[in-house]
Amino acid sequence: MLFAVPNTIMAGGITGMATMSYYLFDLNIGVGMFLFNFPLFLSAFIWYRDLFYKSVVSMVSASILVGILQEPLMRFGVENIVIGALIGGLWMGIGLGLMGMANSSLGGGSMLGKMINLKYGFSFGLAVFLVDSSVFPLSFFLIGAKETLFSLLLAASSAFGITLVGRIHQALIKKKLILSPDLGSNAVSKRA
Repeated sequence: MLFAVPNTIMAGGITGMATMSYYLFDLNIGVGMFLFNFPLFLSAFIWYRDLFYKSVVSMVSASILVGILQEPLMRFGVENIVIGALIGGLWMGIGLGLMGMANSSLGGGSMLGKMINLKYGFSFGLAVFLVDSSVFPLSFFLIGAKETLFSLLLAASSAFGITLVGRIHQALIKKKLILSPDLGSNAVSKRA
């Protein structure tokens, strides 16, 4: 929100759809996130209960916080499209990567990406990138070619952040700094 909306660029996936609704209908982005996420969470409840339970509180909290803080935070937005795409995407990816390592999600593209990761073994970062990128053909007509290209750069930066977190996590497992791939209570310090 701080990096994307002031530059008229979009995150992908469900957040991108909610942002499109904001641009088209002035629908609060938090409300849009909640409405568009509902079918995904229903699917997760049916097929991926652990993912559902770990994600539902995160999605509801994020939707409420974005809904409440959307207008006040816009005053502090970064109005530089390159920084917005690169830094905003990287921070978003790091956050999503940390949540993905804990088998959690904020919903949207990261939830669908996690489902694809669990079912088919795709890289989590690649799966999120592909899902998120699916909204960009529509955004081309809504926000224009330049903004759509920077939106794609935001999605690529996010995928890089997700992959970076995953690689660091795997390196820590190899060095036995973490005993389990789950970020839960199994994290321990390295023993001499």
